[in-house]
Amino acid sequence: MIKFKNVSFDYGDDENKINALKDISLTIEDGEFVAILGHNGSGKSTLARLINGLLAPSHGEGLVDGSSTVDSSAVWRIRQQVGMVFQNPDNQIIASRVEEDVAFGPENLGCEPAKIRARVDEALAVVGMRELAHSDPHLLSGGQKQRVAIAGALAMKPKYLVFDEATSMLDPKGREEIVATTRRLNSDYGITIIFITHIPEEAALAGRVVVLSGGTIAMDGTPQAVFSDVDAAAALGIGVPKARLLAHGLERAGIDIPGSILTVDDLVAALC
Repeated sequence: MIKFKNVSFDYGDDENKINALKDISLTIEDGEFVAILGHNGSGKSTLARLINGLLAPSHGEGLVDGSSTVDSSAVWRIRQQVGMVFQNPDNQIIASRVEEDVAFGPENLGCEPAKIRARVDEALAVVGMRELAHSDPHLLSGGQKQRVAIAGALAMKPKYLVFDEATSMLDPKGREEIVATTRRLNSDYGITIIFITHIPEEAALAGRVVVLSGGTIAMDGTPQAVFSDVDAAAALGIGVPKARLLAHGLERAGIDIPGSILTVDDLVAALC
C-alpha cells in the first residue's frame, strides 16, 4: 500500500515559505482507483510528486510498500514501483519512434533485449497503440501521445500509476481515451491508479475521491458521498459533475430523482 503519515511539504523557507501540504495522513490500498480532486493550488501535484520520491516531505513520512520515500537507498526501488504520467506528454517523449520511446525505461533498467521487446509489445497492446509502434510520436494526436507516455510507464512494470493532470491539455476525445485507458488498467490488470484531476466528471469515475483544499484533506469517500452535497463542493471550489448539478436542480424543483446521479447515463435512466 501507499501510506502518508502526517506529511507536510513546504516550498521555500523563512519569510518565503509556502505550506503546500499540511499534516496529510492518507492510505491507498493495492488495487484501488483513487481520484485526487482539488482546485489549482490545493496541493494535488505536490502530493503526486511525494508519492514516488520526486519530492521528500518536510515533515512526516511517505511509505510505498513499507519503503520510506525519505530513505535515499529506497528511492530507486520506489520509482520502479510507482510510474508517473504527467500533464504534457511532449515532456515525456524523447525518441523518434513510438516503440523506441517505450523501450527507453526497460533499457535503463538493464533488461535483456528479448525482455525489452516483450515489454514494449505488451505495453503498446494494453494502450491500443501497437499499430503505431513505428510512427513518429510527435505526429500523433494529444490523446495518442499520452497513451505512448502511459505505455512507457507500463513497460517499467509498475505496481502503481500516478496520473498528474494527465488529461488537462487534451481535447474531449483525448480525455475520454485516457480515462478509459486508466479504468481498464485498473479493472483488467489490477494496477493501482492515483488520478490527479480538477475535473469532477473524471473524479466521479473513480472508486474513491480524495478532495484537497488548502493543502489538507477536506473530503474522502465514494464519488456519491463526495458529490452528494452540491453546496459543500462549491464551497471547496471543486464543483460537481454537470449531471449531478442538473439532478440537484430537478430535486429542488420538486422532481423525485435519486441523489446518487453522477453521469449523463444515470440521469437519462432516472428520467426515463
